[in-house]
Amino acid sequence: MTDNISISLSEGGHHREVSEVRVDGVIDTLTASELEQVIDSLLRRDRFRIVVDLAGVDYISSAGWGIFISHIKDVRDNGGDVKLAGMIPDVREIFELLEFDKILKAYPSVDDAVRDFGSSPDNPGGSKEKKSPVTRVDLIENLSSGRAPGTRGVSESSRELVSGGGDLDLFALRMIKNDPFVTISEIAEEYGENSNNGGAGWWQVMTVLWRHRLLRRRSRFRYAWSRA
Repeated sequence: MTDNISISLSEGGHHREVSEVRVDGVIDTLTASELEQVIDSLLRRDRFRIVVDLAGVDYISSAGWGIFISHIKDVRDNGGDVKLAGMIPDVREIFELLEFDKILKAYPSVDDAVRDFGSSPDNPGGSKEKKSPVTRVDLIENLSSGRAPGTRGVSESSRELVSGGGDLDLFALRMIKNDPFVTISEIAEEYGENSNNGGAGWWQVMTVLWRHRLLRRRSRFRYAWSRA
């Protein structure tokens, strides 16, 4: 697979408050930084309504998906959103297997994604009520603590559980061993029903699986098989 990427940016037209980012090629460890630079440049200019056209993307690695996830809280805290459009079936399959469809919205076309933003010509930046800016440090803390976008902070015990490992790790690994096709949401729900720690959120379970390199279902199957 050739590691290359082409990125173009379109702003203006009827929906001038929406920035359209067209990506072609492969988004992986080597190329993800180029996409991150483009998104960072939009945020610096208070462009918080972003549509990413992935019709020309053949593959997105975990590092690539991480670019969208790491920026989503910052974007939504400023009244915007990141919407994905035009994914080919192979990319869409991984998107759903990783359960990122629970965080990001995907659309068949760019026009569908742009229309979903609605129309607000007097609000080019996409944020009538702009909140306090979110720093990179805040964002990293929220992701590591398992806080989902738009939710309140987790308790100190939950934060320690995620950052340091422990019961949730063991519970998740045991569930994967018993059923490698179990989803992140199912693990979180089951943990909440069988734990005295107040349960676990989607972000917390995802952090655990990321740490153990078990985000993809194929890796979960291999883990279960190796411990059978």
